[in-house]
Amino acid sequence: MPVVRAPGDTYEGCCTFHRDSFLPAGCLEGYAAGPAIEKRWGEKGENLGSRSEVWETEAFYLSQGVSQIALLCSPDIIILGGGVMHQASLFPMVRERVKDQMHGYVHAPILDGDLSDYIVPPALGDDAGLAGACRMGYDWLKS
Repeated sequence: MPVVRAPGDTYEGCCTFHRDSFLPAGCLEGYAAGPAIEKRWGEKGENLGSRSEVWETEAFYLSQGVSQIALLCSPDIIILGGGVMHQASLFPMVRERVKDQMHGYVHAPILDGDLSDYIVPPALGDDAGLAGACRMGYDWLKS
């Protein structure tokens, strides 16, 4: 998913398919995924908890992806999980940036609130993928 580069961000992204030479901007994965954090800041995200500039940059990119999904697909809920989202302070930052980016463009009850019921972590935490796979297997066996 293409995203606009954050002002002042000189990191070219870690995606070999979508560097700036291909798109006018880079892609969400190349700018915001765990490997991008480590390459941009020189440390894994789990060691950068106190550096607000790290998480402001992440929120800048993640909110673009969330806004695009919200406008394109109109989901009832957006669940953000994975290692990067272990940084709990990211959720309020992403919600606020999404609100700013939407700027009242779309009016829906879920979007007009504080977005805390719209942009959420997975209820099962890091076990969501495993639980989903087990459920799919169970459903397959029952059919």
